[in-house]
Amino acid sequence: MVAVVCFTFLNEVPLTMNTKKQILFTTLMVFGALVFGMIIAGGLNLTEPTRAEEAGQTAAVAEDDSRTEQARRVERHARTSIDSFADLAEAVLPAVVTVEVARIEETSGPGSFFRRNPFQRRPAPESEPDEQRLQGAGSGFLISTDGWIVTNNHVIDRAEDVTVRLDGREYEAEVRGRDRETDLALVKIEAEEELPFLPLGDSEQLRVGDWIMAIGSPLSFEASVTVGVVSAKGRSFGIEGGPTSFANYIQTDAAINRGNSGGPLVNTAGEVVGIATAMAWAENIGFAVPVDVLEGVLPQLRDEGRVRRGYLGVEIRDLEHIEARYHELDEPNGALVRGVQPDTPAAKAGVVSGDVILGVDDHDVVGTRDLIDYVAAKAPGEGVELEILRDSSRINLEVVLEERPTQVAENDSPAPTRPRDEVTEWLGLELRPLTANLRERSGLESGQRGVYVRDVSARSVFAEKGFRAGVVISGIDDVEIRDLDDLKAVAAGLDSGDLVRVEAVVPGGQRFFTVIEVP
Repeated sequence: MVAVVCFTFLNEVPLTMNTKKQILFTTLMVFGALVFGMIIAGGLNLTEPTRAEEAGQTAAVAEDDSRTEQARRVERHARTSIDSFADLAEAVLPAVVTVEVARIEETSGPGSFFRRNPFQRRPAPESEPDEQRLQGAGSGFLISTDGWIVTNNHVIDRAEDVTVRLDGREYEAEVRGRDRETDLALVKIEAEEELPFLPLGDSEQLRVGDWIMAIGSPLSFEASVTVGVVSAKGRSFGIEGGPTSFANYIQTDAAINRGNSGGPLVNTAGEVVGIATAMAWAENIGFAVPVDVLEGVLPQLRDEGRVRRGYLGVEIRDLEHIEARYHELDEPNGALVRGVQPDTPAAKAGVVSGDVILGVDDHDVVGTRDLIDYVAAKAPGEGVELEILRDSSRINLEVVLEERPTQVAENDSPAPTRPRDEVTEWLGLELRPLTANLRERSGLESGQRGVYVRDVSARSVFAEKGFRAGVVISGIDDVEIRDLDDLKAVAAGLDSGDLVRVEAVVPGGQRFFTVIEVP
């Protein structure tokens, strides 16, 4: 406006050429100052907002109060976006451990989880030992600075010794709690310093398609990281032939292999949302216990060492569509009672086969999981009210829960050992003179001297050093062992706690040395 007025003024008033130049220069200076002032004011947000801007601000306030579903999706995406999985791995790896265990088994063969000692692969020339010491390794993670570690129950099941490896250090570990139903266990280590730990997240908030990271020691490759997504939720199946677990498993395509068991699944915030537990015999299918299940049993595992659960005593299954139509239900919601165990809380309360359980207390029973999870979370002695559909009538029954019986696997009891011939024994080794016949059968040189190891107790200090039946002891420290008398003489001079170096020869003639501590 100013420029236009000035231009009109210059064309209507008769002025000299110099005067016109001065006025034109002044006009341009004024115009430049105005433009510069508007720019500065805009940069400082001093300009008055337009109606459109006011409308946008009002909409933003309304958005804060009641955001649209699209806005929530955008926010969730922003919250789960990360710059690099390397940053996530760097943050969580210090709190992930390797759990090494040793257990005793019969010679019928190692379990699926354990691997044989390399020295035990060849059959002994004379006989196989009755039992053997098997080594296994799984994973775990710290949940506190004072050394509480979560792992799988099947990792530490029947373990004689448990060792935890963390950041290049080894700790003797003690099993403090275990629960076969959820396949969870707690072990404890003692350390002088405060230890790193992982926070527990909320597995209920997981969505199919969310990023997930699995960390553990697959096939003993420690600190291995794999990444995938949540493939599904609510999967249910039994563990190693046991009963259907209470855990509704998370399914993921993040690689889970033998040795990952007990390791954490973390979200992009570095929170534990699952515990790796099982792998399917197919590619890209692994399963994890939701962390919400862990949080439900953690207090009892820590305080009592086991989990006590409420028990009804009924055999149930999900209601089918045709059955829902028969009972004139709109949806196949409910748990059909297929059987009632005698002298159980359900039997005492009057539950009978054919009943349809529609609710427990104030909770709807859509399927069997709803009933199982709710009752299992109750303590023995508590009462629940069941809403039951029976013969087109709805009735309510009060049930006082009892403790769920513990199911013990057939192989949980120690195997009996067969009687043995009387032979010389030393530190769990059964020894006999090395005869010419044994030398030939063992592939040893004719002049080989020593003591023949007929058998090795799985609890012997030699078992974990690789000794097996058929090994020949040829030296202890600097003393040559030619026969049983030499060995007895050396053994008589040893005290508990002494460290000795033992020289041995395996079938075929290969020599090896190992150091043991005398128990």
